[in-house]
Amino acid sequence: MYAYFNPLVRRLPWTTMVTSRGCPGRCNFCSSPSFYGNVLRFRSAESVVNEMVVLYKMGYREIFFRDETFTAHRKRLVDICDLIIKKKLDMAWICNARVGNLDKKTMKIMKDAGCHTIKFGVESGVQEILNNIHKGIDVNMTKKTFKWTHEVGLDTHAHTMVGCIGETSETVRRTIEFLKEIGPTTLTAGAFTPYPGTEIFEMVKKKDTSIGDGTDSDLSTLHTQGYHSKELCDLSDEQVGKAVRKIYSSFYLRPSYVFKRLISIRSFTDIRRLLFAGLEVISFAAGRDDE
Repeated sequence: MYAYFNPLVRRLPWTTMVTSRGCPGRCNFCSSPSFYGNVLRFRSAESVVNEMVVLYKMGYREIFFRDETFTAHRKRLVDICDLIIKKKLDMAWICNARVGNLDKKTMKIMKDAGCHTIKFGVESGVQEILNNIHKGIDVNMTKKTFKWTHEVGLDTHAHTMVGCIGETSETVRRTIEFLKEIGPTTLTAGAFTPYPGTEIFEMVKKKDTSIGDGTDSDLSTLHTQGYHSKELCDLSDEQVGKAVRKIYSSFYLRPSYVFKRLISIRSFTDIRRLLFAGLEVISFAAGRDDE
């Protein structure tokens, strides 16, 4: 996968794996239940590591586990890590996790087994917003989780959204300050989008019947425009878009952040990752902010 750029990936070539279906969360904006139902299904630790061994023999050196929540089954997670260590498998990896189902001890085991980055759905830094979207986490646990990752030495990626139920300019400001406080290595921000098949979509449809079943959405602009945000919060589509760009610029264009990333460079791959990602952020956050 040399042709596919991902700023989080450290070793090439890389590939992806899926080792489970479903998610233990019940977020009302998530489309996962529409695909997988509410039942979690897991491959065994042996099955997962055996596939990793095959991929290693094929030449791959990094895996991005694309499970909704790779860490959902604690015992299986530890078993996977133990097998990787036992087989001395030199494979780097990234995974998605959920705030609240990882402790510091498990993070250490994950790092020993080759994990270098964990992605979390932070969504917002305001507890009321998290409650409104049925996220099932609290901001204090998020703070603690990111503190543990820093102490263990793992990188983190925070997913955030703007335009959730109850969102205001003030809650956006508080989320920006929260992100600076917890200090993820990287983050992404997007517009809160009611996808067909979700609780949120049904809620919006009752207020705005013009959206139909959602199949007429402009797929090219999903995540970049706040579809029907007027039904969920007081922010307009334009304000949602500006808020998303504000999150990027406020976080990534800080001199302290830029300096920290520069001194973290250890290889040509690091330079490539930072250069490509940096240009994208500058173009999006700064270049288009006045549009």
